[in-house]
Amino acid sequence: MKEKEKKVYIDGYYKQLLDDFKDAVEKHNTSIVVIFDGKSGKGKTTLSNQTGYYLDKNFGLENIYYDPEQFLRGLADAKVGSYHSFDEAMILSSRSAMSSVNKMIIQAMSMIRSKKIYVAFCVNSIFDLDKNLVLSRADALMHVYGEGLVDRGRFATFFKAKGDNFDRIKLLYLYGKKFYDYGKPRANFIGRFVKEFIVNETKYEVQKQIAIDKFLTQEPTTKKQKSYEALIFKLVRFDGYKTKKVAEYAEVSIPTIQRILNRLQNTPK
Repeated sequence: MKEKEKKVYIDGYYKQLLDDFKDAVEKHNTSIVVIFDGKSGKGKTTLSNQTGYYLDKNFGLENIYYDPEQFLRGLADAKVGSYHSFDEAMILSSRSAMSSVNKMIIQAMSMIRSKKIYVAFCVNSIFDLDKNLVLSRADALMHVYGEGLVDRGRFATFFKAKGDNFDRIKLLYLYGKKFYDYGKPRANFIGRFVKEFIVNETKYEVQKQIAIDKFLTQEPTTKKQKSYEALIFKLVRFDGYKTKKVAEYAEVSIPTIQRILNRLQNTPK
């Protein structure tokens, strides 16, 4: 039995932009590349999923990827008009992981030129991405944000509009990279989005958790990852934090924290 079609609110200005994307993919030999960024918990994956469903009614969990190799395999088998999202949440923006992601991006961009598909990157900040993707290939940035710790549902959109001499996504990257500043230039428009997650959120969280655990339980190979694990060890062993609370802060499972603690406890001094 075919699943009932979901009714999801799409902001008016954003709907027009997405319709322009549809027109470009369906009537021209091109692919669309979009970036969703913002702090953890502000809704970038939610907005990406809603965007995916609007552009591709067959969009589902199988179109969300958590590691570079998996993502490239998905792009290789992509059907015309399909939407594919790389979710960077699992790698916590570590520099070593971002290096792998940026290498993957270069390969991905060469693969999709004439595939007529939609490709999305969900990352903590556009400024961590390879500059060639941002300056030469990205069609739009949706920067999600909210006032305070829990407010969400807003996004600022940057792109080069028809008849506009300013490529706002390019200018944002050039002006803002030094201080991770989104203030200049002004966004093309500000939009709102709803809480509808589109895919099964429980299954999504399970898949994401598996990816996080896989990454964090690898033997640390960089100063960034070693420092991250040392901080976890210090919080639990010396600062009195409960394992459950540290797991919540790090957005990983309790067993993952425990494995890190055990490994460091048994590491020769």
